[in-house]
Amino acid sequence: MLVDSHCHLPKVKEEVHKIIEEANAEGVVKFICVGTHIKDSQHAIFLAEKLAPVFATIGIYPHEEQALSLDQMKAELQQLLQTSKKIVAIGECGIDISNWEGGRTVEDQLPIFEMQIQLALENDLPIIIHNRNGDELVLKTLQKYKSPKLRGIAHCFASSWEVAQQFVDLNFYISFSGLITYPSRKDLLETVKNVPNDKFLVETDSPYLPPQGHRGEKNEPKYVKIVAQKVAETRQQTFEETCKLAYENTCRIFGPALFA
Repeated sequence: MLVDSHCHLPKVKEEVHKIIEEANAEGVVKFICVGTHIKDSQHAIFLAEKLAPVFATIGIYPHEEQALSLDQMKAELQQLLQTSKKIVAIGECGIDISNWEGGRTVEDQLPIFEMQIQLALENDLPIIIHNRNGDELVLKTLQKYKSPKLRGIAHCFASSWEVAQQFVDLNFYISFSGLITYPSRKDLLETVKNVPNDKFLVETDSPYLPPQGHRGEKNEPKYVKIVAQKVAETRQQTFEETCKLAYENTCRIFGPALFA
């Protein structure tokens, strides 16, 4: 069994059912639908409430909700937290250093990131980290809030083993996506090989980042099997062992709701 630990499911009901059926046929039995802004988070909650294998996260991506103040963003997220017991994390949120058109500066992203770390701690939830070119700042910020309650996922991990070790030391899980199948990202395989058995997850980040062999297509949760196969090959484990570890790790970090 597998869980797609990070996906963005579409708005069309028929398409969602087809995606889940096709994923089920590949052994994918649960789905973490991740919010990136308020309406997106509401959609994730809606799907989680309607579909037993779907669980929701709520969060604000670094460049989203630019019309809202920090207090308004926090209030909206706090209100959403009251609406469902299937909300299993805060995020995705973090730092995005890129040429995002009309995006926030790093200085403006940081308070939004910290607000969501605080919200996760206040509600005893894990936090899903989006990190694009922000290793030093992300780790420095997380270190500021280090505590037994602080935990989460370094989503779509794309940095070095040295960086991964620092996340693991902060009680974070390393989540591998289709990136690890790309010939141009063989550097990531050192982390795949070395991360502890109890600290890795697999994801698709669908509809983005399809694995090698499906580049140029829309990514789907069923392809998390390909990610797991690459993890197994790299770690010299059986596919079954890798799936078992990834499943148990996902249930552990996201909490009791996934065991039901």
